[in-house]
Amino acid sequence: MRDTGPRYDGPTALTEDDRVGLAGLLADVAARDGVEPLSEEHLIALRPGAAPARAWVVRDAARVVGLASRRGDAIEVAVHPEHRRRGLGRALVTAALDDAAAQPELGDPSAPSGPDTPPAPGVPAVWAHGDLAPARALAADLGLVRARELLRLERASRPGDAELPELPGALRLADLPASEREAALRSWLRLNAVAFRDHPEQGRWTWEDVATRVAEPWFDPSLLLLVPDDAGSDLAASLWIKPQPPVGGRERAEVYVVAVHPDAAGRGLGRSLLDHALGLLARRGVRDVELYVDGGNAPAVRLYDRAGFGVVERHAQYVRGASSTA
Repeated sequence: MRDTGPRYDGPTALTEDDRVGLAGLLADVAARDGVEPLSEEHLIALRPGAAPARAWVVRDAARVVGLASRRGDAIEVAVHPEHRRRGLGRALVTAALDDAAAQPELGDPSAPSGPDTPPAPGVPAVWAHGDLAPARALAADLGLVRARELLRLERASRPGDAELPELPGALRLADLPASEREAALRSWLRLNAVAFRDHPEQGRWTWEDVATRVAEPWFDPSLLLLVPDDAGSDLAASLWIKPQPPVGGRERAEVYVVAVHPDAAGRGLGRSLLDHALGLLARRGVRDVELYVDGGNAPAVRLYDRAGFGVVERHAQYVRGASSTA
């Protein structure tokens, strides 16, 4: 039988061949669009043995040319540049949104389960990384409306950064004996939950999310900064740094998570920790620092603006409007 073109399948379990093909798809999309099409959360969820995302795959012969990934209520989509304008993006987005609306508890590793704990999902939403014109056009065509904006900010090192003051009392996870590090990480998880209690992604981290990151090759315990509370029994604040691959010979790092306990708000801990981190990175030879911040978090945006960060990418989240249909 003659091949009739791309074949759509999903939701489906990914095979090892799919994962190999997916790596090629994501590389080709990033090269064309100048932005990675999937977030870290979805990349991790698509690995073998991970708390799985639900996946829809488009194959052309043996080649993966399209993907939709759903993790809870968050959906991310990639279509190969050579296969765009053929309705694949529309089909993938629609299928994933319909699935999230019909079966919200599936594909959500943090959702509660059991007869007495029904899931409480959010609104199904599609991320458009880079918020490129074709994605905006597709969203409009499907009746989707812009709900959130995620900003990627960058800052180049400055003369004097290496002299920025350290925050008195700040510890590094690496300073603790190995026997105490799990307890410190669990304290960090409690801080993360309360600091991001209204954040739809970060606030839902579980111990598995923490353990996965700690097991990553990039994890460096000397780059997880911890500020104990006044009682010394828990954490008041933390800043986690993620090393990034060099670009153009310039060392890079990401301010991965900044968390301040609400009870410690207003004491300047966020800015003090940020200065501490920028000084630490400068002394290590890091030339460029990036971070992500929710565009609606005005205090955080102001903090990073005052520290010299500028917007280099905008990512948008779209949801179905009141008049849109499946």
